[in-house]
Amino acid sequence: MKTRFILLLLLLLPFFVSAQFSNMQSQARSMHTQMNMQNQKWASERAASNQQWQMRNMMSHQVSKIEAAEHKLAKEEKNKQKLEKKTEKLEADLKTNQDQLANLKNNSENNADVQKEIEKSEEKVSKSEEKVNKSRTKIESSSKKVEDLKKEVEKYKTEKEELQKKQEEEKKLKEEEKAKKEKEKEEKEKEKEKEKEEKKDK
Repeated sequence: MKTRFILLLLLLLPFFVSAQFSNMQSQARSMHTQMNMQNQKWASERAASNQQWQMRNMMSHQVSKIEAAEHKLAKEEKNKQKLEKKTEKLEADLKTNQDQLANLKNNSENNADVQKEIEKSEEKVSKSEEKVNKSRTKIESSSKKVEDLKKEVEKYKTEKEELQKKQEEEKKLKEEEKAKKEKEKEEKEKEKEKEKEEKKDK
């Protein structure tokens, strides 16, 4: 009896070992699948994090560009105002010199001394006109710079707005993707529960 029992045990042993081995294999496969899924999740999270960092970096760079352009614009506008005040003063000086010249010409009696004064006054008027013209040229140049800088600021602001829109769109897409994954996960869990219940019923 004892030998029969041992013999029976020896015959059944390979079946038990085989069943246990196949159970271990399925557990190993399951763990491997879970690890792969976790690795994929981490990789996608890392990629999303990198993308967010990149976007924040681009946004901060854009803000810096806007601030720098606005600073240049304010500086140039101040310079233009200075030039305009200087030009007003030069134009007033020119007017004074022209009036003096006109008075000298009206009161001249072909006197040699008066003639010298007229020449000096004409020279003063000429220099004064030259200064006014130079100053007006500088104002034109400054005005052009101001307009160019205004366009630059607007361009950077538009780029910033586009970047913000892109950020918001990507954020929305990520949220939709996350919601979709959660829904799929819930559905898979429901299916597993359903399969377990079906197995119990059998």
